[in-house]
Amino acid sequence: MRNLLSLDAKNGSAWALMGLCEFQLRNYDAALADIQYARVLGMSDNKEFVNVARYHAGILMTRSGQFELGYEALRDFAREGNESPSVIEALGLNVLRMPFLPAEAPPDRRELVLLAGRAAFYQAARRVQDAERAFKELLTRYTDAPNVHYAYGVYLLLDAPDAAVAEFRRELQISPTNVPAMLQIAFEYIKRNDFESARPFAQQAVDVAPNLFATHNALGRVLLELGKIDEAIKELETGVKQAPDSPEMRFALARAYARAGRKEDAARERATFLELDKQKRTERSGPQSVGGIDAKPTEKNPPR
Repeated sequence: MRNLLSLDAKNGSAWALMGLCEFQLRNYDAALADIQYARVLGMSDNKEFVNVARYHAGILMTRSGQFELGYEALRDFAREGNESPSVIEALGLNVLRMPFLPAEAPPDRRELVLLAGRAAFYQAARRVQDAERAFKELLTRYTDAPNVHYAYGVYLLLDAPDAAVAEFRRELQISPTNVPAMLQIAFEYIKRNDFESARPFAQQAVDVAPNLFATHNALGRVLLELGKIDEAIKELETGVKQAPDSPEMRFALARAYARAGRKEDAARERATFLELDKQKRTERSGPQSVGGIDAKPTEKNPPR
């Protein structure tokens, strides 16, 4: 395999196969890196092979805590109608934010994982009534399990944001240090331009997880809109140092610099944002996904 790559370093299928071999050897970080690179390069037209690579990318991203990206890789299986047990289990681990491969999942949590996976499958397949019924069963049977209310809140967020915020608050009652729940609430209030309501959740997220760039993104954006420009820039610069490859961080910092009248700095960050955004789109869905770029990142979900 390495000989093949030495002859054709841009062979996406070869990189994917290398990643799958690394997976079998339990070299999981290398496996994910190779498969992701393969997805950037593009793979063969063999749909079964592409699906195997995509599935492994999804479960490896879940294992590494990249839950949103893992969900993006796995959800298309549901949209294609693939409800195999392996897909259901992978989705369950993902939406419950359990950083395990399916083979590593705690045996005593299997029923919970499968029920959550079924709800997530219906959600991704846009089978609304089935998803609602599955989530209700999940909430009834496992109401105190970590991330159950969080998963339901994410499901509700687009069409019922008030109910979603209520679920995220319930999650915080069960898991007071659940940073994703704090961020979801903060970003929902940011979306509503209710920055005073967003501020305590963003601040709490920074206090609990100061090394997570998304917390500084949330707090920096809130402070900027409250007119605390210097404090906002400090938070956003911290976030950029932690995640220099994050388009969301670069975009937010560009706005803050522009608000401060630092035109050259704003232009530099904006240019970096555009380049990183293009790269991230390619990494997520392959080169065919790269086209026009939105004027600004979506506000629906917090950047991670």
